Amino acid sequence: MNSLSQKFNAANNVIIFTLIVFGVTQGLVYGGIFSKSQLNQWLCVPQQLPLFLERPWTLFTYAFYHISIEHLFWNMLFLFFSGHIFFRLFKTKIFLNTYFFSLMGGGIAFLLWGHISPETNYNALLGASAAVIGLLFFVVTIFPSYKIYVFTFRIQLLYFLLALILFDCIDISTNIGGKIAHFGGILSGLLIGFIYKYFFLYKKKPHIVSPPTITEPQTPHLSENQKIKQHQIQKLFNKISTSGYDSLTDEEKKYLFQATKENE
Repeated sequence: MNSLSQKFNAANNVIIFTLIVFGVTQGLVYGGIFSKSQLNQWLCVPQQLPLFLERPWTLFTYAFYHISIEHLFWNMLFLFFSGHIFFRLFKTKIFLNTYFFSLMGGGIAFLLWGHISPETNYNALLGASAAVIGLLFFVVTIFPSYKIYVFTFRIQLLYFLLALILFDCIDISTNIGGKIAHFGGILSGLLIGFIYKYFFLYKKKPHIVSPPTITEPQTPHLSENQKIKQHQIQKLFNKISTSGYDSLTDEEKKYLFQATKENE
């Protein structure tokens, strides 16, 4: 198993855990042990702030809880492809930080909107979509020109995400609580991406899947071969930033992967 697939296991593990939660909760309901309303009460973020203060753990549990297989399927499919993009560029620690920060942001946005507009009744919040969309907005904050394939078309990820925002705005009357949580996840992804980019990436050793040239400053003690290697790796990293990982040739991907292994 190579280093890339090991990192991608973090997203896979979240998917597997969420599937297990779905299976267990469905089993509890169909087995008559708990009702769906009881599980909703204990696992979803409630609209009312006083109720949330009695069940603060729901700010985390809601993202792993789904009540329909359709809702689960689309969220996990979205997470799978988001993880595939994320782990081309970043390591596991950044994934976990971004995922949990975004799910918290989505839950907080839901609670704030419920507090501001108590007359709007949208029940409770559940599902992973706010956390997943936060991952992608983190990516575009660091790499705004990153490109993906949508069917046979290659477009910038940023444009794809802007289209998602537009769709949410147009369809906001449907499941308004979920849409508000999406915006919370978006803002969280942007915020943690901005903090990481401007306060850590350029000042400390980054956790990007990148070679020694990004993580260690050049010094006059480097040999000529090391300087050449650093320059080559820097060019590949800049190419990823401009055109995406898929723009690398097979030889370039292999070179970058070997350099990453040497750096770990």
